[in-house]
Amino acid sequence: MESIKQFIFARNAALGTLAKAPEGKWDEMPGSFSNNIRWNAGHIFVSAEGLLHMADSAYNMENSEWAVLFATGTRPSDWPGNVPSAEEITSALQEQMGRIERHFAAKLGDHAAQSIKIGPLEMTTVEAVLQFVTFHEGMHTGIINSLSKTV
Repeated sequence: MESIKQFIFARNAALGTLAKAPEGKWDEMPGSFSNNIRWNAGHIFVSAEGLLHMADSAYNMENSEWAVLFATGTRPSDWPGNVPSAEEITSALQEQMGRIERHFAAKLGDHAAQSIKIGPLEMTTVEAVLQFVTFHEGMHTGIINSLSKTV
């Protein structure tokens, strides 16, 4: 349950950082940044959905159509046009937090439906995947914070 608490802590930090980010600046990419605030916020959502679905195939992914916009390797310059608004993304992140808590609270000790390997890290349990999702979220929250200060 501690991993769930840390995830919720990280998600609330991300939501707080996004709330302070000027919405009119969500699409700016200053200097050497390769993505913007909107991409990082959407990427947090999409990554959590995908990784946690891989950990437990019974976890139903929401907004799967967002993957073409926010998955690793995508970038705003390739977006076809319509992208979710800041409100849509923050609402989805808020809703996702409760959904993850409800779905995974009793499953943390379970073996992952499929092992996930990122570099030298191999995650074989649901809890390990949730811990990575939490770490990943913290990284992107820091990037959002930096972007907010730069734009």
